Amino acid sequence: MAEAQSAGASKERSPSYPFIPLGIVLQRLTAFDQTFGRHATPANKVGLAWGMKEKSSQAAQVLAALKSFELVRYEGGGENRIVHMTDEARTYLRAQQESVKQQVVKAIALKPKLLNQFWNIWGQKRPIDAVCLDALVLTHRFTESAAQNFLKVYDATIAFAGLKDSDTVTSLSEDEDIDDAPLASSVKVGDLVLIEIGGMLQFKEPRRVRAIQEYQGQDWVFIDGSESGFEMSQVVLQDAAPVAKIPPRLAIETASEPRGVVPDGWSEETLIDDGGDEIKIRYLGKASVDRYKFIRDYLDFKISRLETRKSKAVNEETK
Repeated sequence: MAEAQSAGASKERSPSYPFIPLGIVLQRLTAFDQTFGRHATPANKVGLAWGMKEKSSQAAQVLAALKSFELVRYEGGGENRIVHMTDEARTYLRAQQESVKQQVVKAIALKPKLLNQFWNIWGQKRPIDAVCLDALVLTHRFTESAAQNFLKVYDATIAFAGLKDSDTVTSLSEDEDIDDAPLASSVKVGDLVLIEIGGMLQFKEPRRVRAIQEYQGQDWVFIDGSESGFEMSQVVLQDAAPVAKIPPRLAIETASEPRGVVPDGWSEETLIDDGGDEIKIRYLGKASVDRYKFIRDYLDFKISRLETRKSKAVNEETK
């Protein structure tokens, strides 16, 4: 299982991919259909189709794999999330001709972005394991265990679908990179979430989001019980918190900016650094423990990113 690291050590995270190959995914789809039929199904009940406990991390991983191949879609969120089979799933399950089933298999085999990406790099006969593992670990930020599992999923899926280099597939656009395209999300502070890395869930139970910080156009999520920051694309919403009347906001300004009147409802604090310069912290609402924890998490995150940059610069100079 891929381990969660600090926000600054992003190279230790593996991108998300289905942790089981397409052949097994379709077996799970068949069992899902036999259990629930055409009815929309609460997401927290799907594990019953596979002999798993309700709300178990294992069931959530299987469901995530089904979704990555676009065999199911979600409606709603949290405890109200509903799972629907897609048209492709119904066609595969109901088709009487094997040729029709095989058409569906080929059409969905490369729906997961990482499988699509590496198919366009490697094709049917990929390089030897050593070469592929180096590419995955050194360039694409996989952990070693996740890289080894990804190759198994890739090989088994390509073989099951019978894909050949001559097959036409939909490729990622030239400017689209799997690491630069986080999934759209409505996750907010207070929500209960799971963290999925390399197709594996990192915690058995959902945890509360305590802070969300943006860095270089990408949102990072901080959760209770962990000092790590997680990319928004690795966050799976389980239960949405009620919308707060006063959403957390934070603005840190330098003394060079004009000092204006503090707007109604906002609070402002002034810090003096070692050089005698003023730093203003302005936030909506009043001071509280949660507010200061939010500010602390933001500063810890910024420090970790700066330290990582500094370390990389030193390493480059010593090469």
